[in-house]
Amino acid sequence: MSSSYSVVTGDTFELIARKLYGDQSGAAAIREANPGVPDPPIVGTVLVIPDQPSEAAVSPRGPADSPNEVAILIDGRRFRKWSSVTINEAIDQISSVEFTAPFEPDDAAFRDAFRPFSFATVDIEVNGRREFTGTLVGVNPSVSPDQSIVTASCYALPGVLGDCTMPASAFPLEFNNTTLREITAKMLRPFGIRAVFEADPGPRFERVGCDPGRTVLDFLADLARQRNLVIGNDERGSLVFRQSPALGSPVANLEASPLVSVSPAFNPQQYFSHITGLEPVTVGLAGSQFTVKNPRLAGSVRPMTFTVTDADAGSVSQAVQAKAGRMFANMVSYSVGLSTWRTPAGDLWRPGSTVNVLAPRAMIYRPYEFEIRGVTRRREADSETATLDLIIPGAYAGRVPEVLPWDD
Repeated sequence: MSSSYSVVTGDTFELIARKLYGDQSGAAAIREANPGVPDPPIVGTVLVIPDQPSEAAVSPRGPADSPNEVAILIDGRRFRKWSSVTINEAIDQISSVEFTAPFEPDDAAFRDAFRPFSFATVDIEVNGRREFTGTLVGVNPSVSPDQSIVTASCYALPGVLGDCTMPASAFPLEFNNTTLREITAKMLRPFGIRAVFEADPGPRFERVGCDPGRTVLDFLADLARQRNLVIGNDERGSLVFRQSPALGSPVANLEASPLVSVSPAFNPQQYFSHITGLEPVTVGLAGSQFTVKNPRLAGSVRPMTFTVTDADAGSVSQAVQAKAGRMFANMVSYSVGLSTWRTPAGDLWRPGSTVNVLAPRAMIYRPYEFEIRGVTRRREADSETATLDLIIPGAYAGRVPEVLPWDD
């Protein structure tokens, strides 16, 4: 998120930061958000001013008419004419929303709300509670003899990090003996996005560099993987670093209603017998290596070897364990269809929680506790459904499972 400011006589980046933020610590963020602008900036230049990350909680607007009533707000104005809405959340991805509405090109307010390339702010509330804070990205009208609709696609505020690199003024970009938390703060500064760590960010990186052509999200996600973390977001639009949830507290036992369908997706080409990480070799020195053997794959030779970049010998083992854990998330997943948005306790289904499932026809031969990786909620005028994306638990914490769903 950002605002604008027109430079006046005597302004420097430090003075502008003091005017707008209260102190000059934000001067670097303003400078980086305006690549190519000289220092001091020229009078009359309109600068982009990134928001300062806020920790303030989002207050609900009050109770809604029904438990799953969806409110869509575009630049703070409620848009009531939507015909369908789909909300996608995942523990390791940036949330997205898509909604459709009748296309009304003769309505000035409609044209203003759905202006292409406006990057308007979109908020989604369910039952009066904020569930999504993001940006309107795509606006696509579709006109036929039978109907005229517009489809709007949005991503949560950190979605911009997947599109963009750091500003040119931030390069060269290198971190020495720096923590993931410190690196993230530097990378998010021009965008005004807050970072939340729900798990330990791990040890310092000995030396990390970001190339100019690399997006911010790709760079941070690669570092997070080496620390057994994944990146998602929360309802306020913060970038969140997470790990797999602890087992033993499933939010539901699914065997019958509201369970509608269970579909497994197996990916045997992503299943290996040995996972080995190599430390980059330096001149005159042999790099260290670490191997995790898959105890569940005996009698097969399916090795996978990779170089652990941006790491020293002490963190190679952690990176390999993280890779091994993610293998179990990639080798199988289950898509579970439900007839309700809510758990038996009345809460919305959430990524990062767990659920017990028994579905012998989907090769889940006994109750098995899965991790909910993602949730898709779809609402139309007279119906609602939810789809859970389930994975083997512990995959994002580097844990190798003791038992699999199809084991006797």
